[in-house]
Amino acid sequence: MVRRPLTTLDAARLGDRDALAELWRTHQAPLLRYLRARRTPSADDVASQVWIEVATSLHRLEGGDDDFRRWLFTIAHRRSVDEIRRTVRRTGLAVRAADHAAAADVELDRDGALDRALALVGTLPDNLADAVMLRVVNDLPIADVASVLGTTEGNVRVLVHRGLTRLRRKMSVTNDVPQTMKRVP
Repeated sequence: MVRRPLTTLDAARLGDRDALAELWRTHQAPLLRYLRARRTPSADDVASQVWIEVATSLHRLEGGDDDFRRWLFTIAHRRSVDEIRRTVRRTGLAVRAADHAAAADVELDRDGALDRALALVGTLPDNLADAVMLRVVNDLPIADVASVLGTTEGNVRVLVHRGLTRLRRKMSVTNDVPQTMKRVP
């Protein structure tokens, strides 16, 4: 019987810290993009909570890399919802502080296409933004997005389509800058 070499995920399941660190390096940036696009208050702190949960529960996860990604984003989605609810309860306002942070980020780096795209996705209603971030930006399969969001695959397709349609409209409005402007003396 030929034994296959351990994957990074298998090694992390067995408690290998270097393998867990490799999973973190691979998935931390997409995880933060997702949390920031959801306008999660304290996205870095929430990401830390997600990784703590991953580290303590990884031994129970069955499946491969795709199952891990789906599981990771499911945890992130739930922790994000928890943090948003906690913030709303704490402040008594439905306005998220991260909205202001996202606007400030865009102002600091006007040339950053990714920042602008994430800020634009962040203007979508939550259900559309979640679907677009998971399916398009993080490239999760439709079935995985449906699992993370707790909905059907058909609904995910509709949400992604509507989200992308709204983004196209918003982009066409923001790109309609007059080509010739008269100089004011």
